[in-house]
Amino acid sequence: MEFLKSLFDGTQAWSGGVAHSILVLALVIAIGKVLGKYKIKGISLGVTWVLFTGILFSHFNMTLNADLLHFMKEFGLILFVYSIGLQVGPGFFSSFKAGGVKLNLLAVLVCVLGAATAIALHFVTGTEMTTMTGIMSGAVTNTPGLGAAQTAYSDMFGSNSPDIALGYAVAYPLGVVGAILSFILIRKLFYRNGPVLQTVEKGTGNDSRREEKEAEAAIISKHSEAATTKFISRRILISKRSLNGRTLEDLKFEEILGASITRVRRAGLDLRATPGLRLQYGDLVTVVGSRESVASMEKVLGNSMRRLDEPNLVPIFFGIALGVILGSIPIAFPGMPQAVKLGLAGGPLIVSILISYFGPRINIITYTTPSANLMLRETGICLFLACVGLEAGSNFVDTIVNKGGYIWIAFGALITMLPLLICGLIGRFGMKLNYLTLVGVLSGSTTNPPALAYSNDIDKNSDEASVGYATVYPLTMFLRVLIAQMMILFLC
Repeated sequence: MEFLKSLFDGTQAWSGGVAHSILVLALVIAIGKVLGKYKIKGISLGVTWVLFTGILFSHFNMTLNADLLHFMKEFGLILFVYSIGLQVGPGFFSSFKAGGVKLNLLAVLVCVLGAATAIALHFVTGTEMTTMTGIMSGAVTNTPGLGAAQTAYSDMFGSNSPDIALGYAVAYPLGVVGAILSFILIRKLFYRNGPVLQTVEKGTGNDSRREEKEAEAAIISKHSEAATTKFISRRILISKRSLNGRTLEDLKFEEILGASITRVRRAGLDLRATPGLRLQYGDLVTVVGSRESVASMEKVLGNSMRRLDEPNLVPIFFGIALGVILGSIPIAFPGMPQAVKLGLAGGPLIVSILISYFGPRINIITYTTPSANLMLRETGICLFLACVGLEAGSNFVDTIVNKGGYIWIAFGALITMLPLLICGLIGRFGMKLNYLTLVGVLSGSTTNPPALAYSNDIDKNSDEASVGYATVYPLTMFLRVLIAQMMILFLC
């Protein structure tokens, strides 16, 4: 038994060295991921179980060296936010087109109302802003916001604030449940006789998808009038590097090959195939034409998954280096006693969004397969959450039991539900959104995958919730990181 004790607390077996650190991290992540697979009444906290497992280990004095813990936490955060930027970057600016402006404005309002609620609670109750920022990040299930707040505090004061992580951990569970409860209330209060599936007002993302289908039908009709040849539609992957950054207008596929690209699927978003649209390596395009012309297009575009599986590591690590440099640049604001920095969350996130969107214009391949991006993202978030839990766990129980931390749960519930209910009212009666689109937008505005899963389960044959989520997610993720930093920098 003594050997097992020394094995886990690191005092004798490895003196808290590399092997002990890897053992603790590996067990925290593995146990947390296993627990995350279980659902209670259809709801799962997912990867957040890694955080709670880390808190449990730390409570029993199984933790890491403080310097190593800090490094692994920051490195995991960088991997996480950079991979998110690579995922959402290609669709970041496109999400403002094709009717997405209204949906993004609604998501921005959710973010602003959440921050306003947290700030109001800070002044009314006297709760520390560090704690309230953590509660807000947990209430909207936004881990990058937590990391941004911790980095901003560390840059300003040269030390960490455990209250940020504690507030996050306390508020997170009800952040998931509270969002789903809000959706149930919105449906019962605002959609008794309202549209659940059909779009009732033009200008939403669903109208754009319908217009694209109509454009495809028009192209087929145009070709059919000119010949009796049967025309087909096929989805093809762009795996030729030479096409990266080329516009459809320059390529002239219809004139040369007799086939047309009608839609482009990129980073979860459907884009209209306009003449000025630049193709990107890894795009999934819908091609319409005769069998012969579509076969020719397939040869030109590549359609090789094997090529896409080849990793592009240079843009990843070079981009991370640029992001760290950007995040370290001091930015002076009038009236601020100290310059502001974007930090290790904001810098890499901005660079990854920009490089993934503008990279193809200068012939830089930034594409990563969804599985590779997910692996990078999951590794980063697991390292980050494990270290946050190991860092904050020693004070967790004492905070909840003896320091009034249970009140934070109520604060978190208010920050979660009040903005969702207000924006649900606006989305229903002001913007005339159908229920599935609305809950998709609200799920995206809280960066809440469990809430999206609940939304998708309402109607498994409809993707309207997913479309709404994908439309607002890029901007929301950026805003959540920015808002968390601003609250620390300006109000602490």
